[in-house]
Amino acid sequence: MQIHVIVFLLVIFFSAISSYSAVIEGVVLSEEGPLKDSKVQFYSRFQDIKKGIPAYVSAPGKKEGFFKIELPSGIYYLIASGQDDEKKYFSYHGANPVKVEDKNLWVPFMALPETAVNVKESSSAKLSGKVFFKGAPVKGAQVSIYPVPALTINSELQTPNSIFRGMGFLTSATDDNGIFSMSIEPGEYVVIARKRNRNNGMTPLEKGDLFCYLAGNPVTIADSKETQVEIPCYPKDDLKAFLNEEAYPALLVKKSDADSMRFRENKLSEALDVFRISGRAADLNGDPVKDLYVMAYKGNLSDMFQMHYVRTMPDYMVRADEKGYYSINAAEGAYYLLARQLVGEAPVKGEYYGLYEANANHAVIMNEKQHDAVNISVSRVMGESIKKSEIRDKKLKEKKVSNHEYKGDVVIGINTVWERDILISGIVHVARGVTLTIAPGTTVRFKKIDRTGDGVGDAMIKVSGRLEAQGSAKRPIRFTSAETMPDKADWSYVLFFVSGDESIIRHCMFEYAFTGVQVHFSKAVIKDSVFRNNYEGIRFGRAELSIDHNDIFYNTYGIRHTRIEEPVEITYNNIRNNDVGIFLVPSNQNIVGFSNTFDKKDALPLKQFIVSYNNISYNTEYNYRLGERQGYDILLSDNWWGSDRDEDIKNAIFDENTDVSLGGAIYKPFYSTPVKNAGAGKGRQHD
Repeated sequence: MQIHVIVFLLVIFFSAISSYSAVIEGVVLSEEGPLKDSKVQFYSRFQDIKKGIPAYVSAPGKKEGFFKIELPSGIYYLIASGQDDEKKYFSYHGANPVKVEDKNLWVPFMALPETAVNVKESSSAKLSGKVFFKGAPVKGAQVSIYPVPALTINSELQTPNSIFRGMGFLTSATDDNGIFSMSIEPGEYVVIARKRNRNNGMTPLEKGDLFCYLAGNPVTIADSKETQVEIPCYPKDDLKAFLNEEAYPALLVKKSDADSMRFRENKLSEALDVFRISGRAADLNGDPVKDLYVMAYKGNLSDMFQMHYVRTMPDYMVRADEKGYYSINAAEGAYYLLARQLVGEAPVKGEYYGLYEANANHAVIMNEKQHDAVNISVSRVMGESIKKSEIRDKKLKEKKVSNHEYKGDVVIGINTVWERDILISGIVHVARGVTLTIAPGTTVRFKKIDRTGDGVGDAMIKVSGRLEAQGSAKRPIRFTSAETMPDKADWSYVLFFVSGDESIIRHCMFEYAFTGVQVHFSKAVIKDSVFRNNYEGIRFGRAELSIDHNDIFYNTYGIRHTRIEEPVEITYNNIRNNDVGIFLVPSNQNIVGFSNTFDKKDALPLKQFIVSYNNISYNTEYNYRLGERQGYDILLSDNWWGSDRDEDIKNAIFDENTDVSLGGAIYKPFYSTPVKNAGAGKGRQHD
């Protein structure tokens, strides 16, 4: 014990003689006013909070509840604690992590009583609890959980507000009594609730919105256990609403700038490294769209754009004016840009949506004072077909490309036809409103270039416009590896991501990819094609999709999907000799009440898509597998499962018969012999 005290004193001594760059002062408040016996701790890493290992601890101020400290520059997590009338109080500052530079800061804390975390026996891993403000239940709060492993980034690489953004790994809404419940995988999670008064989703909290952080974070969710929590809230920037009426002193009103409880620092316009992004967001005809938001997501220069980046809270968000013009003031760095109508949820059919497409990474590099003409084109998500005559952009003339290598990342900005041999060594992005046509007999080869170091080749085709890849039975189109000794995951995929028009893939072969084809928030037809020797043959999320008359074999997963909502049809396919034929894995892309989407119900979910008339057989692990948290029963009738024996079929399906927390696969009635006319080229209409 004495050794620990000596070490602590040495830390304090050497910290005291260090070079400081900022004075941090403020006040810790309970609902009754300044909290006595309070202190503020500054942590360099999030995981040190639960361990109780702060880098610095504040000294008491001249008045009760006030504090003051000098800190060197860096990024810190700010925690306040105290005790009053035998109650313990806790506050996690909503601005965390906070970047401390050469600026003096005023930081107020709203501290709330600590609550207990209880664990009881359960049939599965669950998190449940209540959200409350001043003792009253909070209806319609969004309770989000965030996996702890995602938070182990070195603090020097983090930026303020770089974690706990968006809707997390899972989100559930509270009922009229402030109660929530969610079934989740075992692990450690950070639990945060928010209640917005005007907007839902992931918009930044406004004055008076509730921020609710569990003092016991992170909580451990164990198998066959239900963890129960109570989460208190405080109102953002609203001192008057937080304090009891008799505890609202004039001194604090003045100090906090008339109720403003914001983290106080120099305004952005007064900082040295401020840059401007400006431009126009409009539809494919150049016409403005009502209520467009432009969002900027901070990235790293070395990163490749990935879909999950835009699931989180943007670092900057502005509303375009009535003519579509916008302007964002941002700090130095790289930003991914997009424009859309809705905020706080996954792309929705019919809304206008578009990524910045001047480059394949959708990024603007902010290293100059001003970036003008950063324009973004939008079109409707999964909208009606776009007629060329309706698009006034004259640059959409057709270009033919034959025997060509695309080196590095390239944007295809005009209608293009590929012929013969195409070699890709980066990202080829098909811009919104543009059609890429691939002629019959063409071979598209991908070099294995692993920029991310994850073992998966990064070369890909990414489609925001439209792809028309129609081969023939005698002259199929082949998507394959360019390596001498090819293997699974030599290249990434053909990806349809929030594309504006229906794409067609017919008489094609996909091999040696991570995923042959991925379809997300897009419309596509995949027909008469072969998927072999890929990690995944086909993957999709929310989509309007037809997977019809294909051969899908020798993949790790034949088809992998994250949703069970129509309109999707999987019919007349041969899905065989994969490790798993079809795998349903609930998405980590969240919606409010997401847990209810996959909790077990008394009835089937409405509007399930069709999985019928397929030969789903001889897959080595399972013909069909339900992933964790998938509680709905799944309709899988009228398929051939490789046997006419009920017991054989049941043993080749991973569902409630294997894991009681899962739903059941309703496979009856089933074919007792293979489905005729299933597989590539077996349909009534084929070349």
